[in-house]
Amino acid sequence: MKLYRRFLTVILLMFVTILPVTAENTTLVCQGSWGKEVNQLGVTFPAPGVMPTAPYQCIGGYDVDANGMLWFSDSVNSQLKSFKDKNWAYIMLNFGRLGDLVCFNKRLYVLTREPDGIAVVNPENGKVEKHIKIDLKNPGRLKVVSDSHFLLEEQGVGLIMYKNDKIVMHPAVALEPVTDGKRIFGVQYNLEKDSRSIIAAEIADELQEPEMLGLYEAGDTIVFIKTAGINADKPVIMLVTALQPAVIKFIRLGEAASPEKTISLPLFETSFLPASWKLCSDGNLYGFAGSASEGFKVFRSDLAF
Repeated sequence: MKLYRRFLTVILLMFVTILPVTAENTTLVCQGSWGKEVNQLGVTFPAPGVMPTAPYQCIGGYDVDANGMLWFSDSVNSQLKSFKDKNWAYIMLNFGRLGDLVCFNKRLYVLTREPDGIAVVNPENGKVEKHIKIDLKNPGRLKVVSDSHFLLEEQGVGLIMYKNDKIVMHPAVALEPVTDGKRIFGVQYNLEKDSRSIIAAEIADELQEPEMLGLYEAGDTIVFIKTAGINADKPVIMLVTALQPAVIKFIRLGEAASPEKTISLPLFETSFLPASWKLCSDGNLYGFAGSASEGFKVFRSDLAF
């Protein structure tokens, strides 16, 4: 799985190099440089001028809270960085190798690897209220359903379901940490290059086998596809095709996985992240772009669902 993801990253960066993109339909909300200062983000360059393609060598994740505050998990500096109205601040953590970050109910939930688990941080006072220990292997995205219910993807293994101090691994590898509160969604690989099955499993006390909701057909070879989140109680997927390699599409799906609305955005060069764009907790799409020489920028999409 790691080799596949690394190969995919290389392919996407090759496409971006061939077809340069501009930040159309976007607004620049934040920019900065790499380093250890308050207004910088940490980075570990694998080689001079080369952005990292491995986890924990740059930001682990980012999100935007209900007040419009932009948060980063600075894995290299073991800090949570925040930005709003041109002002930077940070929270120092006693955890190493920070991963995905989620803003939920006035708290910050951040994945940690040293030790393994999820840290719950109060952004008002910077204190860690608790650390939930979960043994991890290859963790990816985190979804917070409630203060006692989390979904965490173990890439190539399955989906960790944490609820009321109980941990269960869902055996359906294709399920992803995207839920409407009743069902968990995922994208299942098909042999056809231009289609994927959209699946869902009900949330219940007993593990439920996923069912196919419908077949999404892109009309072109799919290079990258994952679930992105929920909008209007409906799943949203993010997609890159061979025909438009410099564009990432966010598609809200309706009945039988039929496209209801599509937002097209430029694909950015970035560090090791699930995608250069994210459907954040405030309901907007934000993109993280980074280069070794020019630092990083964060854009907000002017297009909305």
